[in-house]
Amino acid sequence: MGFFSRRKKQMNEDYGRDIIADYDDDDDDDSESLSVYDAALIWASNGKDEDYTFGYTEEELEDAL
Repeated sequence: MGFFSRRKKQMNEDYGRDIIADYDDDDDDDSESLSVYDAALIWASNGKDEDYTFGYTEEELEDAL
């Protein structure tokens, strides 16, 4: 394996670790949570699809509307 192949492999391995580290940091950051009012608007604009409840119950979203 030549110098550039080894360097590319190392860069890819480093990049993978950076992605994992960034992902783990995002899980701990709850400061940017979606308000129930914003979630209700998104939910309603998507036909009240259960995939867009963002952790709120349908009752909470209905009340917010």
